[in-house]
Amino acid sequence: MRSTLLLLLLGMSPPVIHAGLSIVAVDQAGYTTAARKVAILAAPADSFRVIHAATRLTVFHGAPRGAATPDPATGLELWKADFSTLRTPGEYVLFTSTGDSSQHFMISDSVYHPVFRASLKAFYYQRCGTSLSPAHAGPFGRKDPCHLTDGIFHSTVPDDSIGRNVTGGWHDAGDYGKYVVNAGVTMGTLLAAYEWFPGKFASDALNIPESGNGIPDLVDEARYELLWFLTMQDANGGVFFKVTHENFEGFVRPEADGGARHIYPISSTATANFTAVMARAARVFSPIDSAFAARCLDAAVKGWRFLVKNPSIVPAGGFRNPPGTVTGEYGDRNDSDERLWASAELFLASGDAGAHRYYTDHYASGGIVTSTMTWSDLGALAHLAYLRGNRPGISTRVQQEIRRSLIVYCQSLLQLHDLSGFGSALELQDYIWGSNSQVLNNAVLLIIGGEEGGSPAFLPAALDQLHHVLGTNAHGQSFVTGIGAKRTMHPHHRPSGSDGIVEPVPGLISGGPNRNVKQDPALASRFSSATPPALCYIDDEASYASNEIAINWNAPLVFVAGYFH
Repeated sequence: MRSTLLLLLLGMSPPVIHAGLSIVAVDQAGYTTAARKVAILAAPADSFRVIHAATRLTVFHGAPRGAATPDPATGLELWKADFSTLRTPGEYVLFTSTGDSSQHFMISDSVYHPVFRASLKAFYYQRCGTSLSPAHAGPFGRKDPCHLTDGIFHSTVPDDSIGRNVTGGWHDAGDYGKYVVNAGVTMGTLLAAYEWFPGKFASDALNIPESGNGIPDLVDEARYELLWFLTMQDANGGVFFKVTHENFEGFVRPEADGGARHIYPISSTATANFTAVMARAARVFSPIDSAFAARCLDAAVKGWRFLVKNPSIVPAGGFRNPPGTVTGEYGDRNDSDERLWASAELFLASGDAGAHRYYTDHYASGGIVTSTMTWSDLGALAHLAYLRGNRPGISTRVQQEIRRSLIVYCQSLLQLHDLSGFGSALELQDYIWGSNSQVLNNAVLLIIGGEEGGSPAFLPAALDQLHHVLGTNAHGQSFVTGIGAKRTMHPHHRPSGSDGIVEPVPGLISGGPNRNVKQDPALASRFSSATPPALCYIDDEASYASNEIAINWNAPLVFVAGYFH
């Protein structure tokens, strides 16, 4: 193909997987009836047809249009097949005049409901400290609970006792560790989805043990993690960083993962994450369970007091794994964004004047909305909370500044989206470990930007980010397990890799393309630093740097799929 020749002329290595790329990439979940519908072709064709899968009748035909320049993230020459005017519900396949075809896709106004359900149910499968019954988990259940002896204080924790009971919560990612910092952004995203759009996340029929209790299942699932959060707070208000072994466990079933799991020292990043989450939980649970809401708010107040008493980062320089520990570090030398988020959430939950003053004194330091939210940068979550907040004494002037900044940032995302052949709002350097989560978190910002009066183009661009992770990408693959005919099948996920079942646990999104190919041997064996960044992905259990799963990546998938379903 001419795209391979182009890469050679540019001095770039043709991607090893090039011959296996789908040349008709579509959202394999499908499209809502009124949405823009565009398939991406990686080979020229004179025309294309959309065929009804059951009747085999042609329901749409058109001519693809080619991009003026190669796609910057893949080096591929691409063509777009636009069939947006097709609105009749049904199951379809797209064929080109050269005989190439897409995967099957649906057109339906409920097309994202299965994606939302699966991505939220995935958190149930990540539950720690409990069994998973066949009635709720099907073949992915487990008869015995796991990790019932969490946890023993690591030797670096200055405490007279041996440990405390910190069972429960969610496994963090492909491993079985539990990390407050990464759970913080996860919970912040999930609770924000419900708080801002309760009608879209009101389902109580997910088939988890709490389903049917009159409380939305998202809220019930969040409570399971919140109860673990509460076990991680010390009497002084500080919050312990994580619960893990000293080394990552092997690919064993969670209930077979024995041995001591250590509690690691208090950190200010963990404490600020905890404080923000508990404050938001207090607001969410206030009309549902006032006693639990009060418990959450009390914990948030204690966390904030610890932060005020310790104005510098704890421990000095930020948390680092002690010698002998090689589990997730989530290292961060700057806790200003975590403190900012905690201050905004606590003010909105309680009206705390000190917390409000802290936010208004610091919100504009270094700009306002200058990046999307990640576990290491929570500034955007802080600003969105304040922008969407409603509390006596809130500064409408500050809210307006945030709104303007958000809309400007969303305009920059829209420009990236328009430059991308596959519609992803990423810069080349954004194809890193967990790049799919950045795609989806950008969608969250575009959604809020649209809701806050930004460009009418913001919401369609946000939906294109969902299309991207569901198949409209250079791999023609749905990155969500269980969704689409060509989907992630071999995630770096210990339960999926050890249960003897061909299908992985459903509803999990894999990390996605990662240009830093030396971060795992599987990537390094297939790609080089010259490979275009969006191509650096393999559906291989061994590729933890491109195919792991993580709760903080699933959370924006829940948000975006739930919003659009």
